[in-house]
Amino acid sequence: MMWKIVKPANFEMTYLNRINFDYDDGVNLAMMNDFMRNQFYDRILSRYAQGQQCTDIGFGTGFLSIMALKYGATHVRAFESDRFRYQLGCEIIQRLQLQDKIELIQDRYHRDTHGITPVTFTETVNGNLWGEGLLNSLPTKSGEIFLPGSYFLEIWAVEIPTAFAQGLYRTEKRNDQTIHSPAANFFTPGVDVDQTFVDLINEFRKTPARPIIDPLPDGIVNFVRQRETDWGWIPYMRAVQAGTVVASYCVDQRPVDQQIILRVPTDHWHDSIVLLVPRVGMQQDYDRLYLDTGAWGPAEDPIMLVKLQDTLQINHNLISGKLSYSMET
Repeated sequence: MMWKIVKPANFEMTYLNRINFDYDDGVNLAMMNDFMRNQFYDRILSRYAQGQQCTDIGFGTGFLSIMALKYGATHVRAFESDRFRYQLGCEIIQRLQLQDKIELIQDRYHRDTHGITPVTFTETVNGNLWGEGLLNSLPTKSGEIFLPGSYFLEIWAVEIPTAFAQGLYRTEKRNDQTIHSPAANFFTPGVDVDQTFVDLINEFRKTPARPIIDPLPDGIVNFVRQRETDWGWIPYMRAVQAGTVVASYCVDQRPVDQQIILRVPTDHWHDSIVLLVPRVGMQQDYDRLYLDTGAWGPAEDPIMLVKLQDTLQINHNLISGKLSYSMET
């Protein structure tokens, strides 16, 4: 489908100065160019938009609305809560001459207030899934077409060597303050091996003296969600691929409570160090998208369990998306 772009006389868009196309939700380039995300939505809208009146929650640039029209949607009612992105959306609709196809409303969508249409779609998720108000948009009963239809959390776990765990937890002392940081430019193989051998290789490399490695505390160990380490970018995401899912949930309707609690027995890990990484995503029919494969990046709260013997309790807040961990004796 092709539209003629119309540029009005005395064209001026001062609100563009208030939009950051590198960082703002709904318009940032990393998200707009995320081909995994875009192909996921393209596939599911191709199956559900034909001949339907639709609701788009979180208009942004209108990308999802445009795809719905591409697949034969008769009309799209779209919501955008941000004033400047709303102005951008109005301009896009006008320039593409889609005023009879897309109605853009400046408001935060809530189904109890705004009601539903035959098909509703949204991408109001963040890296921890729930932090952009998704909960208030979810269906309250079965039978509604809400795209994507399911939202999930999986807790992946894998036993890791002490050397790798210490590299994730490594700390430095600066100005009498403890700062968590990765090692820098050292030979750190990430497996437990004779330290004399490691030191010898670093000597040949003319590496500065090996930093002091603090011992790992027992229990639940938090570590900085590093981007660059001796093992590259966020190495725990690669490490956990060797693991398995030890707890999960999947939501397709609005839950009654504003948090979901998972429990993980840990007695079989009492002599081990275990890396736990949350992975969130969306699913519609046979199409499944992990958010950490795209512009959202990894979920924000990975942990390590060191010689833990009690049951681990995981709380996922469905308002903020925050994950929290505690031991349940």
